[in-house]
Amino acid sequence: MASLVVFQENTIPYFAVAERHIRRLRDELPGFEVCWCRTEEAFLHALPKAAAACTWRWEEAWYGIAPNLKKIATPAAGHDFFPPDKPPQVQIHHGSYHGEFMSETLLGMMLAFNRGILPSHRFQLEGDLWPRYRLPDVRSIRHTHAVFIGIGHVAAYAAAVLKPFGIRVTAFCRHPERAVRPACFDADDSILSMEGLDGVLPEADHLVLILPGDTGTDRLLDARRIALLPEHAVVYNIGRGNSIDEAALADALDSGAIRGACLDVFAREPLETASPLAKDRPNLLRLPHASAFDPAYMDRFLDEAIPWLKEDLA
Repeated sequence: MASLVVFQENTIPYFAVAERHIRRLRDELPGFEVCWCRTEEAFLHALPKAAAACTWRWEEAWYGIAPNLKKIATPAAGHDFFPPDKPPQVQIHHGSYHGEFMSETLLGMMLAFNRGILPSHRFQLEGDLWPRYRLPDVRSIRHTHAVFIGIGHVAAYAAAVLKPFGIRVTAFCRHPERAVRPACFDADDSILSMEGLDGVLPEADHLVLILPGDTGTDRLLDARRIALLPEHAVVYNIGRGNSIDEAALADALDSGAIRGACLDVFAREPLETASPLAKDRPNLLRLPHASAFDPAYMDRFLDEAIPWLKEDLA
């Protein structure tokens, strides 16, 4: 019987495996002996017999103690937690379900920022019982223009959530010829190469970054590109924090060069007081890398991982 080693402990409850998840693995994968490891030490002890593993992260040295390993399933969408090189016989499945949750967070950000919800809450905390004449620049998101940088699984899901509002989506990626056009796109929506980004930024009502954390995305949104945005634009980042020049963004927020920013991720996490984005600003919404939080997070991981693990190994 093949051994499946599970090491999914996490300090965030949404991201941690629970007994019910282990029961499901055992029920739906009868061809596996499921070994639930609660510590890294136990995980490493179990790896020599493992044909498959479910884990958040991996270290290159671990391949050397797992000679029978064929498959690794991880909830992580990004590849940050895995070394770039792996043995040819090992397959890795990264979670692709995060858009279900993150798209709701993005929509919530857009509505909260544009419909006066965030400033109303701020005025409430200040003790203003009826700030009706203080709400700045309340706008509809309907029939606005969202520029996406990145068009993977999360962006496709997010576009589907925004399209019922009549929002036009222009997405940019490195290889548009390889990109899958989301089914929700209509004739006004498009996927373009990164070379055309600067020409479209002045037309953006919403700039949405959903990028991986590789070096090709470092400070992609820099001071020059921020300056191309119209003053009413809002920047949203639910990808990785390295893609924004944070000092340049802070300057633009303070000067009013852009209307605001809603950020779930930062260049250094946890966010430090030294960050230029640590200062509280009325036009800045910060989340602590929480856009995918949901009680169903691990259930969705198993929805993907179980059928994949059954292939070839069960």
